Amino acid sequence: MRTTTALAAAALLSGAAYADTWTAAYDNTILSTYADGRVVKVFVNADHTYSIALPDGNKLTGTWADANADGKSCFTLTDPPPKPGDKPVCLPAKEYKLGDSFEGEDPTGKFTGVFQAGR
Repeated sequence: MRTTTALAAAALLSGAAYADTWTAAYDNTILSTYADGRVVKVFVNADHTYSIALPDGNKLTGTWADANADGKSCFTLTDPPPKPGDKPVCLPAKEYKLGDSFEGEDPTGKFTGVFQAGR
């Protein structure tokens, strides 16, 4: 019994604990507001893809991976392809809920993301 409890605790403390990090975003929207006032909508999908709707109507797409060695989720732009030297945008891994917010930075600037209901 003690071994089973220890294994269960170890599993919860491992990267598997972050498996549901972005579920609050599935079928919802992350509204990201940049320091310069720009607002973009980010749509995160369960299949580890995402898209960004820019204010000018253009769309960006990419893939995401959860809980790297630093305990962060990383988002990598795929269309358009990243420029040489561009790094993924990595954010703290936690179980976000609707209404939660977080701070981030990408090649275009610092932003605050907020989880909102609906797409």
